[in-house]
Amino acid sequence: MPDDRPPLTISAGGGKSRWTLRAPGGTLSSPVVVGDTVHVVVSDSRVGAVDVHGGRVRWCSDELTKPDGEGIVRAGGTVVVPVNRDYERSGFVALDAETGEVRWKRRRSRLRQAAAAGSTVVLWNDEDGGQITGVDASTGETLWEDEFSKIYGLLVRGGTVILDTAGFRALDARTGDELWQNGYGDLLGQGEEADAALFHTWRRGELCVRATDTGEVLSRTSFPKRVVKDLGPPPALVDGGRALFSEALGRRIRLLAWSGRDRATPLIGVRLGLRRFTSFSQPAVCVGDRVYATTWRDRLYVAEVGGRRGLRRLRLTARDGRAVDAEKIAAGHRHLFVSDGDRVGAVRDGRLLWVADSGVWERPVPLGADRVLFLASSRDGTGGLLHCADAETGRRS
Repeated sequence: MPDDRPPLTISAGGGKSRWTLRAPGGTLSSPVVVGDTVHVVVSDSRVGAVDVHGGRVRWCSDELTKPDGEGIVRAGGTVVVPVNRDYERSGFVALDAETGEVRWKRRRSRLRQAAAAGSTVVLWNDEDGGQITGVDASTGETLWEDEFSKIYGLLVRGGTVILDTAGFRALDARTGDELWQNGYGDLLGQGEEADAALFHTWRRGELCVRATDTGEVLSRTSFPKRVVKDLGPPPALVDGGRALFSEALGRRIRLLAWSGRDRATPLIGVRLGLRRFTSFSQPAVCVGDRVYATTWRDRLYVAEVGGRRGLRRLRLTARDGRAVDAEKIAAGHRHLFVSDGDRVGAVRDGRLLWVADSGVWERPVPLGADRVLFLASSRDGTGGLLHCADAETGRRS
């Protein structure tokens, strides 16, 4: 039987730190970076794997049924891909991380979410009647199953699965045995890599650092009530030991330093004026000492630690006269990346550095400190491109 895989090609430049993946005859999904590999859905039915450093195509899978690239996780030597997913159900296919060959499949069920915990894949849902299952990543064998009234949040630390089920509890990822129950609140840092020995929680204006093995509080930081009393969602923990709050309808942003402190110290407290006749369209992000927010009018605003101007609007026009709207934003280490479906660009220190054509409605993906991944359409419109570009200059291969 002939191999009908789409021909994926790579062009590289800049010492292979910059590269472009070309997929003729099909579309590409938003890339997902797992370790040293970029995974991307090709032609709506296959998953491709590209080396993140040199841009080498490692493999392209057989056809899958509506693979969801955004839900890809890697557990051990297995890449687990949600397939045929909707708002209520999902199936899963596990691919060999080295070859892309199918290892096992799991039929559709109410288990819609996946998390990697060492050699175990944890499948779960956040609906009423919260189900959770531990699956061997290599074989697909069901290791354990459990059910709760509802799972409000889940995070993995090492071989431990920590749940919020209207109270914190921890399960052994391999056996499902309950290790402890301790405390209440919101789990912070879900889906993020972190110290396996620690996790963070938020409750009633208090941020706690807890021990993974016991759930015990190791340190706690209180936040001024006057600062956070009207900010409903829990904070996002950002670089520099800081906590970022943003409220869409209230148009308010707060940034506070908390790490190593008994009481958090306010750094930024700003609000978009009512005369703007708009609200924030997505959560604010933090890059260095600047906080960025976008409005429903696709305008970008910035506030600085120690600044006196509050939120000021950034005009997103580069030196060459090209402009981009801030419909989607993504925070990198030193840059903020913006896109509007037609173009993408990079902002550093409150200034737009460059703009590049895209033609694809996807958010850029920061890659380390000095690169960014973004999708584009080929000039003739017959294929898709995935650029790994220089974050400072926008140069591609």
